[in-house]
Amino acid sequence: MTAPTPSTTPPTLLQSIRLAILVGALFFGGAIWWLRRESPPPHPADLGALRFAGYGLWVVVLIVLAFVRGVFTKASMYARRSALLIIAWAAAESLALFGGVVWFLHGDSRWYAAGMLFMLAVFILFPVVRD
Repeated sequence: MTAPTPSTTPPTLLQSIRLAILVGALFFGGAIWWLRRESPPPHPADLGALRFAGYGLWVVVLIVLAFVRGVFTKASMYARRSALLIIAWAAAESLALFGGVVWFLHGDSRWYAAGMLFMLAVFILFPVVRD
């Protein structure tokens, strides 16, 4: 009986995943801009509890990224490092998507812009690894 070999993710696949995350978030923002360009947001500008959920999400994502960064630097297997990259990118994407929801519901695009800038910063801090 032979032991299964760990699967490796080629760098081109990781680049495709990162591009899909970026394009998906940009498309989501473009769709919200298209929907909000002439119609007012369905809710008033006061975010209420959604503001605290947003702050909580930012804190959780920062904690997750700090943990992933620590594990990433110690990981030696390429497959593990690839999985950690995808986790980091998805965590950062959640901020942009949450910002898009806030923009759609309340008309405040600052949350989306901050999430997109943070996502781009995470793409720089967690680049595609080579074997």
